[in-house]
Amino acid sequence: MKSLVVCSLLGLLLLMAANEVRAECDEAKAPEDSDFKHFFKNLGCKVNQGAKDVAEAAKPYADKIGEGAKEFGSSVAQKYDELKHKLTDEASTTPKVPVIYDGPTEKVLLAPIGGPSSPAP
Repeated sequence: MKSLVVCSLLGLLLLMAANEVRAECDEAKAPEDSDFKHFFKNLGCKVNQGAKDVAEAAKPYADKIGEGAKEFGSSVAQKYDELKHKLTDEASTTPKVPVIYDGPTEKVLLAPIGGPSSPAP
């Protein structure tokens, strides 16, 4: 969701910048511009137009991926809710009976913590 908002904002900024660049691209070479400056202005206009074309071509795929992600997310959330309710319902209907061990028990002496009191040879 955040990436969709960020992409939308970037697209809006590109469109606003494109309007300014388009005015520069439509102009003929100004007499005060050098060939070097004109070349890069022209190159910038071509790159900008290419980026717009790519973004326009990729839009249907991005929309399809976004819709698929939304459907997947909602189906996972729905399955989680179903499983959660199933587990909580089973836990509430199961009687809680303490387990009582009625078998024989033995007492086992523990070893001293310090080990044997006589030193080893």
